[in-house]
Amino acid sequence: MAALLLHSILLIPPPAADVPDAAALSLRILDGEGLYTATGGLKPVSDGFWQTRFPATEDTSAAVETVRRRLATLPLGPDLEAGVLVFAAPFDGRRAASAFVVHRPALRALIGRRADVFEPIGVTPETPPQQVMERIDRAPRAARWRAFGLAFGYPDHAVEFFVTAGEEQARTGRFVARDFVHLPTFATDRGRFVYAVPPGHAERAEDRKLRAAAMSVLDRYRGWRAVYVGDGKAGATALLRAWVAPPVVFPATRCPATARRTTQKSPLDTGLRPWHSSRFGRVNLRRNPGVGLDSE
Repeated sequence: MAALLLHSILLIPPPAADVPDAAALSLRILDGEGLYTATGGLKPVSDGFWQTRFPATEDTSAAVETVRRRLATLPLGPDLEAGVLVFAAPFDGRRAASAFVVHRPALRALIGRRADVFEPIGVTPETPPQQVMERIDRAPRAARWRAFGLAFGYPDHAVEFFVTAGEEQARTGRFVARDFVHLPTFATDRGRFVYAVPPGHAERAEDRKLRAAAMSVLDRYRGWRAVYVGDGKAGATALLRAWVAPPVVFPATRCPATARRTTQKSPLDTGLRPWHSSRFGRVNLRRNPGVGLDSE
């Protein structure tokens, strides 16, 4: 499952923390499964792009508070919110924490659609995202697994398998065999956007739909990342700002490579920036006076 599920459900302590700056946090979000949250909320919540642990006798740490402040400076736009969840359950005398990013409209829609899951743990569409994460983390075991799985954007069938398998293992003490479905991110093809399924799982329509949507987003991101990230380019924070920008009146759908061939200027050179709609993959171009040249 996602890093948050692995570290909080299985109580595996995360690695020792570094404290990345805003640019590094921006790139970690987009290079990982956070891309699928930032792009219209295909994943309502993504986590694990930063982790730490500290003594269980403390409620927080200097690193946690620093990362919270830096996340608050990111140009996330009106639909996204980032924070740090400190898990309630300690492990080996230490408490774990994980950074997360939420697509507010997608999370609200999910909570409304699955009120049967979220209302019993005190979560409604109006609950602030930080409180949503904390209430899920503190919920009873099966409710916690189910709510986290849905929030991370896994198919319903995978969430139910994980919950059922976890309850069986807790009851019998025997591990329940499983396979995994891996959806690639820019950083890695495996181990980030991943969910458990029964052995021999036959791909379902919802699996195919999720994979197709994710691949469409990732293909476009690879092109735009090359425009923004590298020596002498605008950088990761500018890429994040552009990626989550709202739409404008004059859409275009050319990828950066095509745009360079047809206009002899990249989107960065012309001050254009990408925007992804909630359809999870359509890219428009938006005039960006803050990046590149002011004239054609």
